[in-house]
Parts: sequence; C-alpha cells; structure tokens
Amino acid sequence: MPTANIARYIAGAALVLSGTIGAVLALAIGTARMLIAQGMAVTPADAALIEDLVAVLPFIVAFALGAIVAAMGVLQGRVWADRLGTGIGIVGGTVAALGLLLIGVGRDPLAANAAVTWPVDGVGILAVAFVIHALAVMAISLAAGGETASRPAS
Repeated sequence: MPTANIARYIAGAALVLSGTIGAVLALAIGTARMLIAQGMAVTPADAALIEDLVAVLPFIVAFALGAIVAAMGVLQGRVWADRLGTGIGIVGGTVAALGLLLIGVGRDPLAANAAVTWPVDGVGILAVAFVIHALAVMAISLAAGGETASRPAS
C-alpha cells in the first residue's frame, strides 16, 4: 500500500474525529442551554459561560461539518478536500494552541471562574485537539506530496 494512501486514511480519521468532537460539543452546548432554560440549578458563572458558547455555536457546527466533508473528500483523493482539510487543521490547531497559551498565562478559556489554579482537564483537551489537527495537516501534506506527479493540475 503506497504511503500516500496510508496518509490519506490517517488524515481522514483525524478529520472525522475532529468533526465528531465538534458535533458532540455542539450537542452538549445546546443540551446545557436547554436544561438551564428549563430551570436547572447552575451558578451564574456557568450560565454566563453557556450563553457565551451559544454565541459561537454556529461556528462550531460549521467547523464540524467542514471537517466531516473534508474527511470524505480526502479519503477519495479530491484536491479541494486537501485544501479544505488543511484549512480545518490549521484553524483547529491554531485555536487549540491559543487556548494553551491562554492557560499558560493564567487566563483559562475553559474555566467558569478564576479560582482554578492549574486546569489539567483544559490542558488535556486542548493538547489533544492540537495533536489531532496537526496530524491531519501533516498527513494531508504527506499524501498530497506523494501524489503530485500523478495528479492533474486543477
């Protein structure tokens, strides 16, 4: 099996994982907002955090759908999907890296309050997100590099 095919499978899996995580996140935000609206007892800080996340929910959904579409195209060897998947990977990796940077300087974007001193869960979530997106970009790059001689220009 050629290296380009293996790289495509890895890139496709990373993009599917990214899209699935985004879809689950969107579902969780929507469910939390619905529960709070129905009267579930939460702190004011948690309610405010959910409302802030609802504001970016369309972007999360678009990102998740884009990742799934890119994954399907990457697995089929489409040139446009390589570009879309690379863009998804770069944006996702950059957002995760900025989140890690914010945690490093003490401004945890995942904390509901400022009392958290070292957010191990937040670091883990963002580190995994960064690795998934970096893996997608590297695998797409490897696959596209191995196919440039046989692929017609577009």
